[in-house]
Amino acid sequence: MRIFNISIVVMITASLFLACGGEPIELSDHDWVATSVTGSSASKEKLSNLTLEFKDGQEIGGFAGCNDYRGGATYNREQIKFSTLYTENEKCDDINLEERYLRNLENSATYTYTGGRLALFDDSGNILVEMEKK
Repeated sequence: MRIFNISIVVMITASLFLACGGEPIELSDHDWVATSVTGSSASKEKLSNLTLEFKDGQEIGGFAGCNDYRGGATYNREQIKFSTLYTENEKCDDINLEERYLRNLENSATYTYTGGRLALFDDSGNILVEMEKK
C-alpha cells in the first residue's frame, strides 16, 4: 500500500510539473545570446553578437549588431511583450540584421525555455528568435 501511495504522489508531482510548462526560470537570471533570428541568414558568428539582458524594473537591453539597444519587457511564465526598442541609430554593415532582430523581439508574444535555450514566438506560434544562456 505504501508503494502505491508513493507512486501516486510521484505521478501527481510530475503532472503538475509538466502542466506548468517545464523548468521554472527567471529570465533575468541569465544573459542571452542569439542563435537564430527568423528572416535572417546571418552566420553563427554574427548571431552570437546579438544579446539580450533583462534588468531591474522590467528594463531590457543588449547589443543588436550595430548599436546597443534598450527598452522594456513584461513577462510571465509563458507570455512576453517588449516595448518599442531604441538604439543610437549608428549605421554599419549589419544594420539589416539589427533591424530584423529588434523587430522580431518587438513582435514576440510567447516564449519557451528548455535546456538552457530560450525561444520567442509571435502570436501565431512562429519562432522569431532563439537564444541560449551566455
